[in-house]
Amino acid sequence: MASAAAERKVIRVLLVEDEEIHKVLARALLRSAVGGVELDEAGTGAEAVRRVRDGGASAGAYDLIITDGKMPVMDGHEATRRIRAMGVTTPIVGLSSDTFPSDVDAFIKAGADDFTPKPLSKEKLVRILAKFNLV
Repeated sequence: MASAAAERKVIRVLLVEDEEIHKVLARALLRSAVGGVELDEAGTGAEAVRRVRDGGASAGAYDLIITDGKMPVMDGHEATRRIRAMGVTTPIVGLSSDTFPSDVDAFIKAGADDFTPKPLSKEKLVRILAKFNLV
C-alpha cells in the first residue's frame, strides 16, 4: 500500500519574496505540505516576471505562484499584472502583512486569484493548495 506522502503530487512553485525569514518559512511549509515540490525563487517582482517569461509558465511550467506585495525594484501587484499580460493562467496568490481590504483588493485587481495574510502557516498553505487542486 502506498504511503500518503507518495500519493501527493509533485508541484512546481514560484515563490516571490525578498525577506529571507519568509522564504525559509515558505520553503519548509511547502516541503512538508506536498509530496514533492520544485521551488523556484525570485527576490523581486521583476525577477519573477523574467522567470515566468523565460520558463514558459504559460505552457504550465509553474503550478502555483506565491508573491509578496512589497519588494524592491517591482512590487507583487505590478509583477502580477505583467504575468497576466503574458497570458499566464497559473494561479497567483498574494501574500502580505498589509491586510486592509484595499490591500487585498489591489492584489485581486492586479490579477491574483487569492490572497492570504502573512505569516504563511500550514493551515493557510493547505487551504491554498486545496483550492487549486494541488494536493
